[in-house]
Parts: sequence; structure tokens; C-alpha cells
Amino acid sequence: MTGFKRFGFFLLCTAFALLFSSAVQAQEMTYEEYKADLAKYEARTIEAKKAQPECTKATEDLAKQISDLDGQIASLKGEIYELVGSDEGGINSYIGELDKTQGQMMGLLNLSEEGLFDRRDEIDALEALLKELKGDKRAALPDAQSKIKSIEQLLDRLKSKMPRKQIRQYTVAKGDCLWNIAKKPDIYSDAYMWPRIYVENRSLIKDPDLIYPQWVLNVPFGVDLNQHLVLRGQYLSSIAGVVYKDVTKWHKLYQANKAQILEPNLIFPAQVLDVPAN
Repeated sequence: MTGFKRFGFFLLCTAFALLFSSAVQAQEMTYEEYKADLAKYEARTIEAKKAQPECTKATEDLAKQISDLDGQIASLKGEIYELVGSDEGGINSYIGELDKTQGQMMGLLNLSEEGLFDRRDEIDALEALLKELKGDKRAALPDAQSKIKSIEQLLDRLKSKMPRKQIRQYTVAKGDCLWNIAKKPDIYSDAYMWPRIYVENRSLIKDPDLIYPQWVLNVPFGVDLNQHLVLRGQYLSSIAGVVYKDVTKWHKLYQANKAQILEPNLIFPAQVLDVPAN
């Protein structure tokens, strides 16, 4: 072996020895750290064992508090059920009815004005149902109050979207008369409302007893804002009770409609009265 090779071999051995020495030192440091950590864990374990009885007691105390609270909640529910005259099943049923009503109104809001007008009876029925639901004792429950408020807002939106008046056309068929047309289910379902068709078509109908096949009549539905359509059995005081919530204000209606009311006690179905502001 030449001198140069011997020198290279010497350097390689030296480097290997240094690396081996470093590894041994590193291993000894890790082991020392391990022992230190183990001592810490053992100390913590001892502390945890000492604290275990206290933790167990705290857990038992908490469980008792939860049990007491459950009892108080059950007692409070019982008092609420007694106040509203129902039970959990009855309350859930009532809330479900509110949800159903709310869903129906949301569905109606998606209709066009014409479609909404065609289902105005359904809206009236929902309004009547809401009034009935509000009169229930269960309406005092917080969840119910929140839903009722939402339903009332939906109803206001429906009413604002509802067209006040629409004109449909009807082609007179052989044998028709205003009386029979008015009582058709898709017209007014009330023969006594025939004068409304007559008044709307005065330019065409000269004699209400004489109409002819193929005539195209305008049939009005609904009334404009600040108007009221007189229905069979209504009189000025009952109408005032509807529009003003005060039957004694019938004279306001009479004064505003003197041109078509001959006597305050004599009004007729199908008349459209102007309703002055309260």
C-alpha cells in the first residue's frame, strides 16, 4: 500500500470513529431525557391518583345537579301543559298545524296574480284558520308566537299581492240568462249577484232580461281598493262593522254612496260601495 493510500485509509477510519462516538453520545442524551420525562409522568400519575376521589365526588355532584335540573324541567313542563290545557303530543300537533299553514301560504306566494286571484277562497280559509289558531291557549307558547308572527307577515304579503279586481270574459250560450250565469260555480255561485254582470255591461245590455248567444260579457271579480261588494244579507251597519270595526259608522258609507242608495235600510247584493277612509 502506497503512502497516499495509507493516509486516505487513516482519514476514513478517523471519520468513522468520530461518527460512532457522536452516535453513542446522542443515544446517551436521549436516554437521559427519557428518564427525566418518565420521572415527570410518574409524578403526575401520583398527583392524579391523589385527585381522583375529589374528581369522583365532583362528578357525582354534577350528576345530581343534572338530575335535579331534569326534575325541575319536567315540573315546569307539567305546569305549562296545565296552563295551555294540553300535553306534549297536543303541543307538537298544534305546532305542526302552524307549520302546515305557513307552508301553504309560502306556496301561494309563488303563484301569479291571476293564479292567486283564482285561489282567493283558499286564502280566506287560511286567514280564518289563523284566527282560530290564535284563539287557542297553545298560541301563548314562545315557539307558537314566533310562527304565528311569521304567518301573519306571509298573509299580509299575500293580501298585498292579491289583485283587487279582475275582469273575465264570458261568451253567452243558448238558453243563458244573467241569473243562471251568476249562479255558475266558476262565476259567483250565487244567482242574486246577477246585477253585477248587468252593471258591468250596461253599454251592451239594454234589458237585463234580454241577452243573446255569442255575446261576450265582462264578468268582474273582486273590487278596487277602498270599495266593498255588497253580499246577500248585508246591510250598512254590518258592512261598517267589517270595514271600520264599528257598526255605528254606517252613516259614513251612506254619505259616500247616496247616488246609488235610495234608503239607508235598502241596499242590494252586487252593489259596489265606496268606502271612505276611517
